[in-house]
Amino acid sequence: MTLVFLTGGIDLSIATVISASAVIAGTVMAETQSVTLGVITALGVGLAFGVLNGFLIGYCKLNPFITTMGTQLIARGIAFLISKGIAVKGTPFAILDFSFMTFLGLPAVAWIAIALTVVSICVLAFSTWGRQVYLLGSNRSAARYTGINAERTEASVYVVAGLLAGVAGMISVVNLGNAIPGVGDTILLIIIGGVVLGGTSMFGGEGSIFRTVLGVAILAILTSGLNLMGIPFYDQLIIQGILIFVGNGLAIKLSRER
Repeated sequence: MTLVFLTGGIDLSIATVISASAVIAGTVMAETQSVTLGVITALGVGLAFGVLNGFLIGYCKLNPFITTMGTQLIARGIAFLISKGIAVKGTPFAILDFSFMTFLGLPAVAWIAIALTVVSICVLAFSTWGRQVYLLGSNRSAARYTGINAERTEASVYVVAGLLAGVAGMISVVNLGNAIPGVGDTILLIIIGGVVLGGTSMFGGEGSIFRTVLGVAILAILTSGLNLMGIPFYDQLIIQGILIFVGNGLAIKLSRER
């Protein structure tokens, strides 16, 4: 989502693509008992939705909000159609074994997240593609004048977002031990909230993966703290909403200063 925001776009389908990837991968693993095929399937499903979004938004010039809303509905429908609305069980025991694996005191899935975060930070900071993403979000006209293929760059961030949603879908299967069709239903606002709270601008060109990590960490620490204090769930939503206002205001201020 951070990459999409940096181009001035939005992807409302990420959460349901996570669900679809989880369900389809879980079904494949339940039928074949092959974790490898499950991983390939999850990545393939995420990539397919990412390519669809990227083509429609980058090359067909459709509105990102409306387009990804449509993709969101399609992914959700597929997840519930295949699973018939219930959890897909029968995944290989190797999945559960991996979910309990730790290294240096951290779960294996946490190391996957750390690795992806580090790679994303390096790509945005040091690659030509990363600079193109920032420039496209900052000034689309200037990006075109410098020879950047704006359509291809814009499409590529949605492809990457879809692929990473596939990774998240597979991780959800690992964490839960089965595939739940509604696993992504509750996390879209958390995803957007973490990015915005980290100070990444929805207008594009301002933000970073590291900021998003901080934003997600703040939300996680806040939620844990509020739970320990016994504050009701709906009161927590109000507090989180206020924090998102603060994060958005910070991003706008930083953008104006630049």
